[in-house]
Amino acid sequence: MTLAWMMFIGSLNRDTTDDALQEYFSQFGKVDACTIMRDAAGRSRCFAFLTFDEPASVNAVMVREHFLDGKIIDPKRAIPRQEHQRATKLFIGGLAGSVTSESMREFFSQFGKVIDSTVMLDRETGRSKGFGFVSFGDMNVQPFLGFGNLEIDGKLVRYHPFLPSFSMA
Repeated sequence: MTLAWMMFIGSLNRDTTDDALQEYFSQFGKVDACTIMRDAAGRSRCFAFLTFDEPASVNAVMVREHFLDGKIIDPKRAIPRQEHQRATKLFIGGLAGSVTSESMREFFSQFGKVIDSTVMLDRETGRSKGFGFVSFGDMNVQPFLGFGNLEIDGKLVRYHPFLPSFSMA
């Protein structure tokens, strides 16, 4: 099985069960495995990993918004660790509320291979926080940084290399 068929599911309701999550995502294809991550006391950490039998199922999930147990949930395609290590990640600030992870991916694809694009959402309202991240694969972003002002959905955005102070590996 390839990692391309695996998904990270974030922003889950604390009361969502493995069975409910599997049942919800079964509408997109056969679910091979579904595990909600829990703390030592057994409480949900509000995220899960899910594996589909077919890659088309992941694509079907990615093209729409998802609601489960009264919350907007945040599914993402899992990206192999090797791709993350080769990637160059940019912080993108000043995003218009209309920008989605997919529309941001589409916009930045003109500059190189985008392997991940995420607009950060408020957990309570599900609305954009006005910033996000774009990861490019095997690309030197130094020339990219000289492009000057970029406009997405009618609004100038800020961008700079994302330099995390810690790793979540």
